[in-house]
Amino acid sequence: MRDTELDDLLGVAVRAAQAGARVALGWRARADRLLVEEKAGPADLVSQADRDAEGAIREVLAQLRPDDAVLGEEQGAAAGRSDVRWLVDPIDGTTSYLYGRSDWSVSVAACEASGGRLLAGVVAEPMLDRITEARLRGGTRSAGARARMPAHDDLSRTLVEVNLGRPEQRLQAGDMVAALAPRVRDLRRGGSAAAALARVATGRADAAWLPGLQPWDCAAGVLLVLEAGGVVGDLSGRSGGTWPRSGDVLAAPEPLFEPLRGLVAGAYLVSP
Repeated sequence: MRDTELDDLLGVAVRAAQAGARVALGWRARADRLLVEEKAGPADLVSQADRDAEGAIREVLAQLRPDDAVLGEEQGAAAGRSDVRWLVDPIDGTTSYLYGRSDWSVSVAACEASGGRLLAGVVAEPMLDRITEARLRGGTRSAGARARMPAHDDLSRTLVEVNLGRPEQRLQAGDMVAALAPRVRDLRRGGSAAAALARVATGRADAAWLPGLQPWDCAAGVLLVLEAGGVVGDLSGRSGGTWPRSGDVLAAPEPLFEPLRGLVAGAYLVSP
């Protein structure tokens, strides 16, 4: 795909993410009226804000890219006729959103439908009025400036974003923290995997271990890290230009990827 086409995809992604963010912020101002439901359990929440924000994103995509496929967290899959598929998370971090915290985001990514190569991605952090964006071969930008991850190799000075993963992975969360905490500067646990990856790409964290994700959770953030010069993969190795199919995402600067992979793999009894 030519750079001009990638630029067009990125422009659409920005407009779609902005539309979703406006709806989410609008509902946040009247959060007392939101009907909240549990999907898979008390830690898996959804509200009308999620559904309306995804509707706004899909409306932009239908208007500007009517031939493309879409996969969203709330409304599922819609088939397309082109080789572009959009991955949409209208509010990544719904629990944080509903609690009035700032650590939630809107994530929109475009990838090749046939192979999954990431083409364009945007993570909006509406409570911070911040958008981080990237497209293939175009680098990552945030707050009007080019983002570039520092390539330091000192684990003891590494701030690592983490989450606890799927229910079965939470059983190893204590081992994971015990493996990382003595070796790194500190750990951070936010509500949004997409926002965590945006923070890594923009130097607000150094690395991230985020197990148990769906493609819509991580696709945009993965591209932000890759285009900022980082490495992304899972406990089996690097994932190239797409997200790890396992849903377990390790993102780090090049010199730290293997050392962190070894530490984390030990917590899950997996050979690195």
